[in-house]
Amino acid sequence: MQVIRQWERVCVSALLLVIVAGTAAHAETAEEMQKRLNAEVLSSEFDPGDLKKAEAYADDALKKNIKPVQAAPSYWQPGWTCGNLTRYRYYRYRDYRDCIYYHRYYGHYW
Repeated sequence: MQVIRQWERVCVSALLLVIVAGTAAHAETAEEMQKRLNAEVLSSEFDPGDLKKAEAYADDALKKNIKPVQAAPSYWQPGWTCGNLTRYRYYRYRDYRDCIYYHRYYGHYW
């Protein structure tokens, strides 16, 4: 009986060692993958989306007499133009498109 308990302890210890080693290896792999992804993102040029497409959308919506979005994005600052949106940390193309159209429709910014 005592031999079986010792064998159980050895098995449990070995299993814990495998789990801990696997977790550490996974953490290193995940860290390396994140570093590669960060380098890839930082090396590529920022793409704000098709800005000409936003202009085309504004022209088309104006012809169809569609009302623009009335509320500015929650992060909009007084004195901003649509160009400021493309430099915002959490830039969204839709916000830029809506800004272009709002400005085209009303002649001023939010």
